Amino acid sequence: MNFAARYREEAPVQVALAGLGLLALAVVLTLRFQQSSPGIGGALPWLLMLVALAALGLAVLLLRDSRPAVRLGLDGIRDRRWSAKPIAWANIAEFDVVRWCGMPAVQLRLEKPALNPPDRFWPQFLRANNLVAQDVVLLLVPGLDCTAEGLCEKIMAIGTAALTAAEEAEAWASAGAYAAPPQG
Repeated sequence: MNFAARYREEAPVQVALAGLGLLALAVVLTLRFQQSSPGIGGALPWLLMLVALAALGLAVLLLRDSRPAVRLGLDGIRDRRWSAKPIAWANIAEFDVVRWCGMPAVQLRLEKPALNPPDRFWPQFLRANNLVAQDVVLLLVPGLDCTAEGLCEKIMAIGTAALTAAEEAEAWASAGAYAAPPQG
């Protein structure tokens, strides 16, 4: 029982098109400035070319990256934009669909935030500047191939199944050597 939310197919294509547009604009401005006055105004086109090449490089990275951004499994929720370590189902106190800075997101409230510290720059920045609470994890939805409500439904289904399986396994282990194994 797994679910993976990947980046939408059109997101890297849009970044690549924007990069190509910036590159074309930089080439046109370079030719225009070189014809009108060869020594003046050369910094702007070069700056635009650098930004365009950075956008094209980002598009290549997004197109090449095939790992899902958010993965739900029996071990927990893994958002690689937050941390490489999954957030265990038992550590999630509650979750809600929220809008954070105008973007749809799923907000997870953790029981023990020390168990899942962020190891990426952006989440660390958000926590350090109190833009999100210390016990909150935001699963941002823009760019993913699912909605916030759909992600919440999958969290409910997989999380409930994982917690039920863990409780059955714990009850089976504590019942003794002759207890029946859990179903599932």
